[in-house]
Amino acid sequence: MLGLVKGGGIMDILFSGGVPIINWWFILVGADLITGYAKALKMHSWKSAVNLKGLVIKLATLCTIVVASALDHVAPIVGVIIPINLGLIYTAILIAYEGGSILENAHDLGINVKWLMKYLDVFTEQVEEKGKSNDEK
Repeated sequence: MLGLVKGGGIMDILFSGGVPIINWWFILVGADLITGYAKALKMHSWKSAVNLKGLVIKLATLCTIVVASALDHVAPIVGVIIPINLGLIYTAILIAYEGGSILENAHDLGINVKWLMKYLDVFTEQVEEKGKSNDEK
């Protein structure tokens, strides 16, 4: 697979060792934008303000991934123990979110994706369970 973001140095720092899955997040963000544009065109509901808002949300989401990764790196320095890799788990949760948005857009375009939604739900539940600390379980 063509790597959009290569590991090493700053990329490992920014994405908390989750470089392999950040590529999937970028791909799914692109697919969500494309399917969202297709849906807007089909439904004749294209609005530049809605488009801009969506793009700003995608950029803000990328910033939150960096914040989660920063917590992963700073916590041990200040003596805080975080039992999971926040950047990695958070990115996996965001992948599930993007996948759901793509499937919703595809459904609205007339594609039958109900069967795929079941698997996305299983993935989401398992990732969220993995992200919970022992106190939350």
